[in-house]
Amino acid sequence: MTAPDAPGGSTAPGPLISARDRFFRIFARYHTRLLVRTRGRPSWTGPRLRFLVLETVGRRSGQVRHVALLYMPHEGDFVVVASNYGQERPPAWWINLSSTSEGVVHVSGRSVPVRSRVLVGEERRAILPRVQAYNGLWRGYVQTLRRELPVVRLERTTPGTGLTNPPSPPG
Repeated sequence: MTAPDAPGGSTAPGPLISARDRFFRIFARYHTRLLVRTRGRPSWTGPRLRFLVLETVGRRSGQVRHVALLYMPHEGDFVVVASNYGQERPPAWWINLSSTSEGVVHVSGRSVPVRSRVLVGEERRAILPRVQAYNGLWRGYVQTLRRELPVVRLERTTPGTGLTNPPSPPG
């Protein structure tokens, strides 16, 4: 099969991309640019779904990378799913984050240092129904993909300390 709209107008062999997938990829590219420029504003789309911009450092390049992600708020933290639009290979942001576990979330004009933690075992089983109810696409990905989708909690940290959810000072 050929991809008639391959870069440069060639008809080089490659996977065909549905119009829906093409739309989502183009939308994601422009939406990410908008969210990066506005530091995560607006942070929601529609009545429920929320977006953040995750800043990571490329594990090989060392360059700062930004990606817009849907997230589910959970106990003051951010829960994301490394779904890569339902593809079998994990997303680049997840591979970068896996190597350091530290990043920055930009949401609603604020920058929040975070540490990532993959939810496993009972913790994953407990939150998975909520994650699937929150976003129907995630539900479909969990049911159809061969790989186990990482459900990742981005926990707030105090800048420079590495402490997750530090206690409030005595008052």
